[in-house]
Amino acid sequence: MAETFVLRFPVSTTITGDGAPDCEWVVVDGHGTRMGEIARGPLAAAAATLAGRRLVVLIPGAEVLLAAPDLPTRSAAKLAKLVPFALEEQLATDVEAMHFATTRTQPDGALQVAALERARLSGWLAELAAAGLSPAAMHPDSLLVPDNPAHVVIVLEAGRLTVRRPGELPLALHAEPLAAALSIAGLLPQAGVPLISPPHVLLYASAADWAAAEPLVESLRDRFASLNVQLLADGTLPLLAAGTVSGSPLSLLQGEFLPRHGLASEWPRWRLAASLLAVLLVAHLGANGVDWWRLHQDETRADQQLKSLAAEALPDVQNLSRLPSVRLAIESRVRKSRAAVSEGLLGTLNALGTAVAAAPGTQLQSLSYRDGTSELTVDAPDVGSLDHLQEAVRGRGFDAQLQGATQHEQRFQGHLQLKGPGS
Repeated sequence: MAETFVLRFPVSTTITGDGAPDCEWVVVDGHGTRMGEIARGPLAAAAATLAGRRLVVLIPGAEVLLAAPDLPTRSAAKLAKLVPFALEEQLATDVEAMHFATTRTQPDGALQVAALERARLSGWLAELAAAGLSPAAMHPDSLLVPDNPAHVVIVLEAGRLTVRRPGELPLALHAEPLAAALSIAGLLPQAGVPLISPPHVLLYASAADWAAAEPLVESLRDRFASLNVQLLADGTLPLLAAGTVSGSPLSLLQGEFLPRHGLASEWPRWRLAASLLAVLLVAHLGANGVDWWRLHQDETRADQQLKSLAAEALPDVQNLSRLPSVRLAIESRVRKSRAAVSEGLLGTLNALGTAVAAAPGTQLQSLSYRDGTSELTVDAPDVGSLDHLQEAVRGRGFDAQLQGATQHEQRFQGHLQLKGPGS
């Protein structure tokens, strides 16, 4: 099952000795289960252990405004125009300097929008690129806080509070002072106005963060319908990393920041080679085009000459263009001419002339020819001469049959039937 390498930029501004941000990372499987220990260090160290896994980057949720405006359109082009105006009043920065990412949740199809300063996102991506890292997705870490249908989920970490009500987008704010942050999040009454429905609270915190917040939280326990505290022995990252594969969180890498893979990412390196190849291809096609044009001209001239010769060879054909093949028509006419000489009347006379010359005293008295068959009356001095004549004609490829013979005085008259080789 595919593994995901989850890298988190620091919540605080801790810097290592070499000036690079002190990030943390963990590997999870396809079910979001952690594989191995949490690691911390500069981005270069993270890049050395990536090992070809899919990279997902988490950034501090406090840097990102999350909203769910009611915009019915599903057209990406229309959303790109409408979203900035829908959130303009909630932004402290000019919308032109902001980057907006959107998604539709399942199954209700509600719109989610994330907005952050374009320069901030560009800076993070530049740091990652400098370390040789190219993320497949980038999420606000607050968006990966689990959505619990029965509890308000609170994550307390490094002076920051993330609150997520059931079915709602999370709210990330500073946790100092903690009581004020809980009031802003709507978990404590404000200005003496009691809560209509005290919430059931599920609080996640590291041992150190809980130790600092425990006195205040315990003093407020009776303000909640229930309070469950879960200590995170290895910090918040394993809890958040599970959400990168268990759901479909909104990724900030959209529009101009959409990851480029395959040929698109390698195009700058291959642009010159591709341009040279295109020039060679155009030259090759141009040369082939000239050759084709010349061959076409030669073929046209040959066709014209063939039609001229066909008009002479086929004088009885009025429209040569209606013939399926002029060449085949001429070949057929030549075969018929040859057959007339070798198999027709001329061929029969030629065979008889040779056969009579080979049978002395034999005379041809009558001959009739029809459809390749000749009827002969031959006068011969004896029957043997008639047989000899018959065999001589057969030797020329004809089918010769002696139909009968009658004797007149000292000579014999024979009746033969001849058929040419093609009959």
